[in-house]
Amino acid sequence: MQLVVGRIGRPHGLRGEVTVQLHTDEPGTRFATGAVLATDAAPGSGVPRELTVGSARSHRGIWLIGFEEVPDRTGAESLRGTRLFVDASSG
Repeated sequence: MQLVVGRIGRPHGLRGEVTVQLHTDEPGTRFATGAVLATDAAPGSGVPRELTVGSARSHRGIWLIGFEEVPDRTGAESLRGTRLFVDASSG
């Protein structure tokens, strides 16, 4: 079973970070560097089926996440609206 942990919002800056609307009470754990999150990307959409957290920080109460697969703002824009999931058995 998959649990929704967040939904990607708009890009932040030029290096591929995105805002994330949290659906978890453990953002520090769920979005730890190296964590792999499944997405609800449709096949052929260009959005990866999995994203690896490269960086995560809270800025003025908003979580900003950078993914290893997304190097720039253009890539980040394509993620807008994507839901992020973890396997329920992973905690």
